[in-house]
Amino acid sequence: MKNAIIKIINVQKKIIYKDNISLLSVLQINKVYIEYQCCSGYCGICRIELIKGKVFYLIKQPMAALLKKKDILPCCCKPYGDIIIKI
Repeated sequence: MKNAIIKIINVQKKIIYKDNISLLSVLQINKVYIEYQCCSGYCGICRIELIKGKVFYLIKQPMAALLKKKDILPCCCKPYGDIIIKI
């Protein structure tokens, strides 16, 4: 995958995504901290809002309950092109 730009609207930050790692890992590397726990899509603590763009999951199906339509789990997904998120 080519580089993707991650724009975080409520933190006023842009990050270039170029590694084959989870969105959560990219946020941590760039000193954008969010709560997380299981890192496998079960607990849902890390959920954030996807404003624009697409992501794909590294696991077959995230199991966290109560995900809204625009919620994503950065612990187990990667951007699929440029995205805009809200933390």
